[in-house]
Amino acid sequence: MSGGKISFVIFLLILGLPIAGLNYLGADITKWTSAIAESGITGVSGSETETPAAEIPEDSLAWMDAVPGLRASFVTDEITPGRYVGVHEILTTEELLNAGEAQPDSALLELYAAARAPARLAPYCADILETVGLVCDVIRTETFQNRQGKWEIRGQLGYIPAAPLGDASVVENGQLLNARAVLPQTGDLLPPNDPATRTAMLTQAQDFCDQLRAQFGNCVLSRVNLEVHELWITDLEALPAGTNPQRLETTAYFTVFADQTVLDATGFAEIVATLVNPG
Repeated sequence: MSGGKISFVIFLLILGLPIAGLNYLGADITKWTSAIAESGITGVSGSETETPAAEIPEDSLAWMDAVPGLRASFVTDEITPGRYVGVHEILTTEELLNAGEAQPDSALLELYAAARAPARLAPYCADILETVGLVCDVIRTETFQNRQGKWEIRGQLGYIPAAPLGDASVVENGQLLNARAVLPQTGDLLPPNDPATRTAMLTQAQDFCDQLRAQFGNCVLSRVNLEVHELWITDLEALPAGTNPQRLETTAYFTVFADQTVLDATGFAEIVATLVNPG
């Protein structure tokens, strides 16, 4: 049956007019009305077609939206600003430029530093992927020139945790609690800023978080700050030749989702302080 005939018949049916006697449609109208009946289409003769409502998939992580910051801490399939490792570099102008590259006008150096910051910090993801992360990416950078004329580059490397976070969904009366602690060191001198130190510090921070998870049922290593300090020339003179002038101070930040009738921020901070520095 032609498209014109179908349209005419539909128009008549919508108006509620009988189609009997429309012999000029011949066998086509019989085939068409039979097909309608067999298909189960309803609402053709005067009522609107009824279509079943599409099922909306249930968000199994909707419970995370009940508390601000909960999803950013505990979601495990995306990088969020709620979990990152802070990294830090201190460079001379020569170290900032590529090998053999001529130094640009001093007015452009700040732009050079800002443009190259992500590429400078991205290699630190190797330390994260070796220890606490499954996925890592640079999510924020900043640069400035310090009073010594050197360039400081700071950044945040977001990551998806490699360690289990625990089950925060079972917590009643839950609130996010955060606490930080400077990780312990041996001796009077901070450890050198090198890959071995960074991976050791990240591993130690995760070990503390694992212990907190065993106690509270969940824990997120929400931040590890790797802060670089440079020794003065006078300090280096008293140390063995070849001593790395850049030393590393590490501060870890821990987050748990706990029953607020059982634990508050002060109590959690005390627990973290005792765990990290039991003496």
